[in-house]
Amino acid sequence: MNKIIWITAALFINSIIVFGQENTSEKPKLVVGIVVDQMRFDQLYKYEDKFSEGGFKRILKEGFNYKNAHYNHIPTVTASGHASVYTGTTPSVHGIIGNSWFDRKLNREVSNVEDSTVVIVGSQQENTRGRSPKKLMTPTISDQLRMRTNFASKVISVSLKDRGAILPGGHTANGSYWHDFQSSPGYFVSSSYYMDHLPQWVSDFNRQKKQDEYLNTNWNTLYPLETYTESGEDDSTFERTLRGKEKPVFPYNFKEIRKEYRKLKVEYQLIWVSPYGNTLVTDFAMEAVKNEKMGDDKITDMLNISYSVPDVVGHTFGLESVELQDVYLRLDRDIEKLLSFLDEEVGKGEYTLFLTADHAAIPVASYLYKHKLPTGIARINNYKDSLEKYLNTKYGENPWIQHFDGEHLYLNRELISAGKLQMEDLQKEIAAFLTDQEGVNMVVTTSDLRSQEYRKGSKEMVQNGYHPKRSGDLILVFDPGFIQSSNPELKINEVKGTTHGSGYAYDTHVPLLWFGAGIPKGESVRKVSVTDISPSLAMLLNLQLPSGSNGTPLPEILR
Repeated sequence: MNKIIWITAALFINSIIVFGQENTSEKPKLVVGIVVDQMRFDQLYKYEDKFSEGGFKRILKEGFNYKNAHYNHIPTVTASGHASVYTGTTPSVHGIIGNSWFDRKLNREVSNVEDSTVVIVGSQQENTRGRSPKKLMTPTISDQLRMRTNFASKVISVSLKDRGAILPGGHTANGSYWHDFQSSPGYFVSSSYYMDHLPQWVSDFNRQKKQDEYLNTNWNTLYPLETYTESGEDDSTFERTLRGKEKPVFPYNFKEIRKEYRKLKVEYQLIWVSPYGNTLVTDFAMEAVKNEKMGDDKITDMLNISYSVPDVVGHTFGLESVELQDVYLRLDRDIEKLLSFLDEEVGKGEYTLFLTADHAAIPVASYLYKHKLPTGIARINNYKDSLEKYLNTKYGENPWIQHFDGEHLYLNRELISAGKLQMEDLQKEIAAFLTDQEGVNMVVTTSDLRSQEYRKGSKEMVQNGYHPKRSGDLILVFDPGFIQSSNPELKINEVKGTTHGSGYAYDTHVPLLWFGAGIPKGESVRKVSVTDISPSLAMLLNLQLPSGSNGTPLPEILR
């Protein structure tokens, strides 16, 4: 009897929060995946009063809002986040354990998308810094779509960052394009992994020199500065200052500022710290839809867009800055423009869209300190120096540590084996030593990660982010509010700009919105994971799940 009552109550609750458009059997002509780099869930509401009616608000009003969506692994960084969204699994399976990691065989750090067997295509100067998805160990939902349609579906990905374009596109994308400021005047480029040369429409887009047009603008606030009451003071000690400026304040005359960055040969990277970087990506995405004829027939295509500017602006100015607020207000208008374009080009109700983030972020540590909130600095070099001294004193002068950067500690396995030390015992001893250091919450050994199965808390998140062939021998978890720094002299009140990477809610809690064909209106506060996105798309499109997928389809949007 109680079971019947419970089921009836659950159905009643669902009938309240899910209403309107019903799911249809017709598959969408186009799936659009949007990842906003470093977007926190609360930013949907923090700036809501100043959003237009046709951007974020339209998605919220007409779509489905998961208000309690999180990452379920550590670390929370760009590459890992994008990979998890599109594979439906965690770094323990897809292998992207960070933006970079230490390679024991090469004895150096490697990037998540570096590939020496390919070259950049479309750069003005020769660029042999090859990029590809080869380090991604599982297929993505975009790969499943391509295979299901015998590769008739088109998959295009675009971002300012290479990883923001490459990882969502998976292994079989028709094209992944990103912004090249190192060997081009801000061109969108690709890789010989995908193609021998750029499509004509991409070359034509680059020749328009929109990046120059945007970098010759004067960035001022969209609304009068005094109305930005949701943010802190414009002139703030929590913010970094761009070269060519005396203070981090509006306006930003990019035409003058770029002269300073030209001397460093990185002037086109300035678009990454400008709201017009998002506009440039939106322009390119719309050109891709038109020229690749995406959504033109009944074979579903997929467009992946990653907006990188919020992340760069967050790192530069912080979460309370007027600069970041203005970036979101202008991104809102870019999304409004994109939705209107898709309504016209593909057809209203003919495309399905999801929007999420690759991670969130912590408020600036100096801001937390000023307001007497828990914070601190995890001083990695101090940990390393102290540990080396301890090991040398006890076991003799030797390079016991092969690599120690951030949360991963790689031990010298050959030396330990030659010294006939027991790896498991040594790991436990080091874990106990490091746990006593200021700012270290816990240290998890790989011996425990391999022999235990954790089902809750930080250890479960560490295990989800651990890959035996790529991770360190010990993984550190820092105290809440603590940020990493290799600078032993940095004072907490001198920290500028935000960061991310932890398993705490300020880094894991992200937006998850669904909109368009087959998506009902509503919202849910049920805790869900970003790894649920790909399996939900698989069910929506009647696809086989990506091979590594361990997320759960979201029933609220599949009614």
